[in-house]
Amino acid sequence: MVPVFGVWRPVQPKLLRRVHDRLSRTGGCEAVRYEPSRRDANEVVAEIDPVAFLEREYSATNARLRVEFDLKGGRPHYWIQWWEPDVGRGFGWHADETEPEYGPVHLQIEYPDGTTTRQSAVHVDDEHPYRTFERRLTSIPAQLAEVPWE
Repeated sequence: MVPVFGVWRPVQPKLLRRVHDRLSRTGGCEAVRYEPSRRDANEVVAEIDPVAFLEREYSATNARLRVEFDLKGGRPHYWIQWWEPDVGRGFGWHADETEPEYGPVHLQIEYPDGTTTRQSAVHVDDEHPYRTFERRLTSIPAQLAEVPWE
């Protein structure tokens, strides 16, 4: 894509706008913003109150959700990442070519001790990227219940 006056114009502004609007309407999602800015966004970030988001008690007092898409190329790429900065742990679904041994999508879990594990994750061929986002967003509570943080 050619920059306009030095500003990169994203391929997926409507998709990011839908993600931003959805997170803005979701309980526990606070300070939803575009990164690096609304004008040339390439991801959406939300500060999360985990207790309000999960509607249950939770060990972390804050979290951050980052959602990024790259729709260029033969297959859409995405990164949907939950991160708990105070405890240094998180997980996310990554659809990219960085870990081909796990298939088109992998779940990556990052532990407070600095270790990272990966495993194959469910991938739906030809699913609209927004539908993928919705599916991943609604599965965060269940995924958090399954992650063996200790």
